[in-house]
Amino acid sequence: MKIQNWLSSRSKQRLIGVVLTLSLFLVHVTIIDDYGLTWDFHHHFFAGLHLLGRPIDKKLTENIPFTEPSPLLTQELPFGPLMSITPVLSYQLFYEKLRLLAFDNAYNIAIVASGVAGIGILYFFLLEATNFPTALIAFMFLALLPRYFGDLHNNMKDVPQAAAFALAIWLFWRLVKYNKIKDLVIASLGFAIAFNTKVNTLAIPFIAFLSLRKFHPRILSYFFLAPLFALLIWIPFWQDPFGVLAYLPKFFQINTPNIEVLYMDKWYCSGVNVPWHYPLGYLAITTPLPLLLFFFIGLFRRPPSIFLLWFFVPLARYLIPKIGVIDGIRHFEEVVYPMSAIAAIGAQSIFQWIKQKTIVLVLYFLILYSLSLILITYHPFQISYFNELVGGIRGAYGRYDIDYWGGPQKQAINWINANVPQQSRIAVAMAADVAVKYIRPDLTPLLNTRHYNSSDYVVILNRQSFFYRYRVVDYLLTHTPIYTIENQGVPIVWIFDNHVSPAQKKNPWWEGTDPCIRL
Repeated sequence: MKIQNWLSSRSKQRLIGVVLTLSLFLVHVTIIDDYGLTWDFHHHFFAGLHLLGRPIDKKLTENIPFTEPSPLLTQELPFGPLMSITPVLSYQLFYEKLRLLAFDNAYNIAIVASGVAGIGILYFFLLEATNFPTALIAFMFLALLPRYFGDLHNNMKDVPQAAAFALAIWLFWRLVKYNKIKDLVIASLGFAIAFNTKVNTLAIPFIAFLSLRKFHPRILSYFFLAPLFALLIWIPFWQDPFGVLAYLPKFFQINTPNIEVLYMDKWYCSGVNVPWHYPLGYLAITTPLPLLLFFFIGLFRRPPSIFLLWFFVPLARYLIPKIGVIDGIRHFEEVVYPMSAIAAIGAQSIFQWIKQKTIVLVLYFLILYSLSLILITYHPFQISYFNELVGGIRGAYGRYDIDYWGGPQKQAINWINANVPQQSRIAVAMAADVAVKYIRPDLTPLLNTRHYNSSDYVVILNRQSFFYRYRVVDYLLTHTPIYTIENQGVPIVWIFDNHVSPAQKKNPWWEGTDPCIRL
């Protein structure tokens, strides 16, 4: 009874949220070195330096095999400036100045901080909008969601955007609830921060407007003040701020044209013919089944309309086939927040129905255990998680991309560094500009200077959708790896030794061929 009374205090519930968020951050910091940089690292690293007015030193580009489009030419693309700047600032602080972290960890720690802060934001939002148990369950669901857990370590675009999206939605909800001038200013500033993180947040005003039941003048002024604040932050970062702004909608429509997408055993081309149900389908197969079940229950428990709108409105854009989408759920990662919230509402409704506190406590810890076990089993490749609807990662192999970000190149190159002779010629088929950040100095000048067949060792990421684009199909089918980075027996990255004679050509373990590179 004393514990219940203590927990019923709102101040204690807030303290619990702070302690949980800080504890989660410490957990992620302890494992941060297990994760590498991603395919998009140089694009946003150089853009961040450019936006901060810092020149790109020669040592940052020397002997790096960039692919098209070169990150040296993409610094003015209309990604949110805050998204590119923040991890560069943490890189400068923790690596260049203090030398407390390795270069990649110094860059990624800002992403970790934003992702964990987002989980805390969801907790405090639900603490106000629902109740303490629901907030606690939502915290657990989002914190242990496998793909979000993995993305939180190195996805500089979609994780900060999802967290900023959540902040802006919460602050608008508070404006509607309390209707004070300070809430109007804070909510408008929240949208400004979100908008300057990534364009997905343009959905926020639509969600906000559709959620209104009363049209108070002060609340309506948000729809003027919020864009104004966003522009005030946006303008100083660009030479032609309004030109970049005008180009923004078109850019995100053509950003991934004809990029291969594997979905339900078929090949599609981004921005051309990806099915409208891709987001819902991918969420269904990459969300742990307990969370998925509670989400469907929660949908029928009348969750606050703002959570429903937060989930469905961002996905509505994919009803247009010309909208580009690749890489699993990351392009719409903002919806895992309301998904976790609705699932928490569903779970709490079941727990309230059971009434027996001992049974509820057992169920809670069973869910906690099962979700934690998934993270441990997949570590550090949580973005390769697939649930039982497709047979897990083993069932997804050959049907979906197992990795798409290039982060596991860190583990592959660590093996190369420890095992190959001096001056070996290494060919890295995909994300070579990530791999070179980890490779031994004597191997750097020779990296990707020869074709796969002419190199000493070859590293190939298991991004099946790119096998044809990078022309590795024949090589893969006629060579046997000497080492494989894998999870549960499924390859993540292969390493080949060309001193070993080729084998008899195998049959592909996938169906179909790439329809996109011929378009």
